[in-house]
Amino acid sequence: MMRSRWLRTFTIFRLAFSYWGDSRRIARAHRTLSEADARHREEAILRAGAIRFRETALKLGGLIIKVGQFLSARTDLLPLTFTRELAQLQDQVPEAPWNQVQELMAQQWDQSIGEIFTEIDPRPVAAASLGQVHRAQLTNGMTVAVKVQRPNIDQLAATDLAALGIIMRVLQRLTRVGRRINATRLFQEFEGLVEHELDYRQEAEYLSRFRRNFADVPDIVVPAVVPELTRQRVFVMEFAWGIKLTDIADLREQGLDPVALASILIRSYLKQIAVDGFVQIDPHPGNFFAAPDGRVIFLDFGMMAELPRQDLNAIVTLVQGILTKDVDSVVAAIDDLGFVRPSASPRLLKRAVGFMLDRLSGVPLNPGPEMDRAVAEFQDFLYHEPLEFPARYMFLGRAIGMLFGLVSRLNPDVDWMAVVQQEMLPLLQERQREHAPPWIGRIVSVVGNLMGDRVATLVETTVAMGWHEVVNAMKVPGQLHRVLALMEQGNLATEPEVTGIMRRLDRIAALHQAQLRLLWALALGLAGWSVHHIWSSQVWLVWVCGVASVLMGLAALMAGRRGARRIRGRSPEL
Repeated sequence: MMRSRWLRTFTIFRLAFSYWGDSRRIARAHRTLSEADARHREEAILRAGAIRFRETALKLGGLIIKVGQFLSARTDLLPLTFTRELAQLQDQVPEAPWNQVQELMAQQWDQSIGEIFTEIDPRPVAAASLGQVHRAQLTNGMTVAVKVQRPNIDQLAATDLAALGIIMRVLQRLTRVGRRINATRLFQEFEGLVEHELDYRQEAEYLSRFRRNFADVPDIVVPAVVPELTRQRVFVMEFAWGIKLTDIADLREQGLDPVALASILIRSYLKQIAVDGFVQIDPHPGNFFAAPDGRVIFLDFGMMAELPRQDLNAIVTLVQGILTKDVDSVVAAIDDLGFVRPSASPRLLKRAVGFMLDRLSGVPLNPGPEMDRAVAEFQDFLYHEPLEFPARYMFLGRAIGMLFGLVSRLNPDVDWMAVVQQEMLPLLQERQREHAPPWIGRIVSVVGNLMGDRVATLVETTVAMGWHEVVNAMKVPGQLHRVLALMEQGNLATEPEVTGIMRRLDRIAALHQAQLRLLWALALGLAGWSVHHIWSSQVWLVWVCGVASVLMGLAALMAGRRGARRIRGRSPEL
């Protein structure tokens, strides 16, 4: 056993060292070849390196397969050529020996499996790198799925993590690439994911929470956990039978409608993202089945992402900014989400984002060569721009891409733009309203009762914008602290950071002034309307309120324009 661990560690170190050789060859190509030839040579070396990783991972099995899957999602840190090859790494391995699996189950439950089950199939219905699933029947007659880890996977994981930790610390300390990708933080993210996946009690808790979230959704089936049989390395849930969503012919043969199933899947993910903030981020086809009655069955909750509530406003701004091609909103949103590195130049980032929005604006959201090219360009943009994403958002992006492919197989004619505009955005805005300060709701309610829903919606939008800008203003001291830190380190560019903050301060001041005057205009208009209905004889007072309301509205418009001119005045020469 000890010899095999040393051999495994040596193989991992040798694989890591081979990429140092690849980097030297890439550098030599850029020194000695033309730009076009060097680029082709670099892509060939990267592709060969990714294939080498994939083949080594399949040979070693266990945690290294998970490493490959983790890296395949990090298109913000690794070249697209490399991540695309790793994406083909399938988490399917031969089943573990049944006698060893039985022994592990008995150890976890502290009793023989014959005392728990009347029967259990020794052949797994699914086998992956960390565990496998067996069908069984409890003594009470309930048919269940038993998920059990592979024997010794905890020891293999400890060996692999120790080796990977050394490699990533060396990368961070000695190489520019390691510092660029923040190798130690990347390792910590992966280590946290592994700890969760190797503790089935955590997965059982995730499953139970997901089941509660969908308890009132009739189209979704989430198996129930058998809590008394849940342990760290084995857990039991009810067995749910169905047809894989990718088996289109079988679905139709059973009288099931693929288009309806696609719609259920879309709605379920919109709810996870926009309502629950708790998302299943491993939506490969083996995790979804169609029940005989047309419902969708969710399986496997080892990888879940929790979206913080404080990120909600930024996500709404990001979606709206993308739909309207508002570069400033998109950049502000990704900055609020913490995706922008401290050393980034806002001016150059805005240029890149603007270019990317223009490039994507005319692309149809349907599978095909044009969509594939746009996705490749976007992934390349993530790698080359000064952006860095928490693991949960990279896996969420990967999950949305996988979901896109699965839904498009079920319904090739789905209108994705309509889904975003008519379903996703209203859900996000509703959740945003739920977490807004309660006084906004009270103001909107009063205005709605007096002047109707349309005016109430206008007031809600204006007040919410004002509140959002106040929150943004509270972030300015933190931004100034970042600028001062960059100055101390000698890494401050001559103008981008300070100019960006001044432009934001100008925008906040202009918006506050314009919104305050607009609120006064609405208040005066409301006062005139009230006078007209209560003291209809006081026509002069109605006119005074009306004129004052119009003048205040014009003042709000002029304040907005002056603010815009002030902001343009601070813009640098390009």
